[in-house]
Amino acid sequence: MVRESEHDTMKTIPHSSFLIPNFINRAVPFKFRGIGFSFDLSHGLFSSAGVDGGTQFLLKVFSRVLDEDAGAHRPLPRRVLDAGCGTGVIGICAASAIRAVAGEEGLYLRCQDRDELARLVTSHNAAKNSVPPATLEAFTEPLLGGPDNEKWDLILTNIPAKAGSPVLEDFVGRSASLLKPEGRVIMVAVNTLAGFFRDAVAACGAQLLSEEKGPGHTVFVYRGEAGSTALPVQTGPGFLKRYPFYLRESPVCTIEEIQIRLETIHGASGFDNPGGAVLAAAKLLCRLGKAKLPADTPVLVHEPGQGFFTNWLIEFLRDGAGTARKQALVLSGRNALSLEAARHNAGSANGAETKTVLAVDLELGRDALLEAGGGQYAFIAAFPELLPQSSMSKAAKASQDADQLAAIWNSLPPLLAAGGLFLASFGSSDAERFDRKKPRGFTRLGSVKRNGFCAQAYKFR
Repeated sequence: MVRESEHDTMKTIPHSSFLIPNFINRAVPFKFRGIGFSFDLSHGLFSSAGVDGGTQFLLKVFSRVLDEDAGAHRPLPRRVLDAGCGTGVIGICAASAIRAVAGEEGLYLRCQDRDELARLVTSHNAAKNSVPPATLEAFTEPLLGGPDNEKWDLILTNIPAKAGSPVLEDFVGRSASLLKPEGRVIMVAVNTLAGFFRDAVAACGAQLLSEEKGPGHTVFVYRGEAGSTALPVQTGPGFLKRYPFYLRESPVCTIEEIQIRLETIHGASGFDNPGGAVLAAAKLLCRLGKAKLPADTPVLVHEPGQGFFTNWLIEFLRDGAGTARKQALVLSGRNALSLEAARHNAGSANGAETKTVLAVDLELGRDALLEAGGGQYAFIAAFPELLPQSSMSKAAKASQDADQLAAIWNSLPPLLAAGGLFLASFGSSDAERFDRKKPRGFTRLGSVKRNGFCAQAYKFR
């Protein structure tokens, strides 16, 4: 089953505990307010070695605020938002603490993160720690996304420091505006950003209730002015027009003699230049020629980053008169903001429909991708984001490497039409391992190396 995102055509894949072990590197115990927890962590998400100090400091302050409210007989929070949830530690601990003090009736936590892997791992950890879906749901969306009519008693966040200053400044004002009367935001930030956030709270007219500084982090507790009217951040076409503070740069570059102009955004994967993986993929496709890509069939690009390759592909496929192919484009990947960036940039260059599917990999996203494309694809280009393995044992590294690379190959037969073309671009060493695992039914057509990356193309059957 595939469920529609609340705000646009971006699709997301249901949680599956069976598939989660492919993304987990360790389980860690954690104790909060006398309750024992166990959290599975992932190298693909923040704080993969243990529960980080900033999260622990935020929970300490939250615990004190909860006890103060209970002692003063003030209403305890029932509608709570965990913004930037990662593996779900803050939301799950908060849900359990509030439930222990005030019961479960009416309690609801929305955990959100731009990364689809975070949604999966958070849902997995909630189930592992006996927090039911009726109490806690996880969503893949930008910070402060959600339904228009939702206001929160409490917003908790270990704010992502690299989100970009304009995004962080908007977060302060918007979070204060999304609170119910007497609602509060509890935010933890690295000490180097403490002055920035203190000024941002003052600038938006919010009331700073308390500030507590620790060795590496500062926790702010603030609330907004009565009558604030800001709305949650909504994904979908027109994203940058609605939220111009997400715009990072407007680079112009040349790839294989084709000039590309993009608008990159904060929080999306990739930089303000195409990078070696895209350059290698473009050069290889030029060698293969346009004839390898049939017209009038949907094209799938997995992990498009900011959209350099997709925009180059649209230009590359123009006919002799400069007319773009009316070829449906499907984009998939983990990062909701990357999909917004790539969709925005493709839309500015191509009149054909662009659809997006949130999926941590092609295997997990298979059903939604087939639905989005209306069937199998004649061409798939993938820029897979393999999970880091630096702190694993040799046996664990070999096992996870096999799982990640095998998952790509396993995903292809249901997605590729007979005679279809698959192009993948990795770091060179990953590409060599990937090629060695090539199953029957695939014929390698060529490869190109650029700047430490290698693109390889294969024909299916």
